[in-house]
Amino acid sequence: MSRVWKRRLVGLAAATSGAALFTGLNLAQPAAATDLGQITFYANHDFTGKQVTADHADYECHNLPQAMYSVENYSLTNYMDVYYKADCAPGVPDSPYTDAFLRLDGLHQSGTEIPSGFRSYRVLATTP
Repeated sequence: MSRVWKRRLVGLAAATSGAALFTGLNLAQPAAATDLGQITFYANHDFTGKQVTADHADYECHNLPQAMYSVENYSLTNYMDVYYKADCAPGVPDSPYTDAFLRLDGLHQSGTEIPSGFRSYRVLATTP
């Protein structure tokens, strides 16, 4: 085989490998990825299902429309408190943990195995 053909085959193999890698990286993106700057709750443990986007400019307590089992906080500056009860009340229903809640920093995500799920939240401008 001549040197010209070897170069062409090597070039073709490199181009094909690069295209396959690029396609694989694009396909590997999660289906329910939250945009940078958003806070999103999900109905399922694995960041799928019905989504509720939080208003990260409103620092009041908000009740969620249903139990949510995972949350992504991709806000760059906001922290948030996530509660297992409505009305931002601390504690876990039907348990001795009367002061439990989750503090979630910006650029973090979390899920819960607690049966009641997340029921309310409050966005904080900065960490207290």
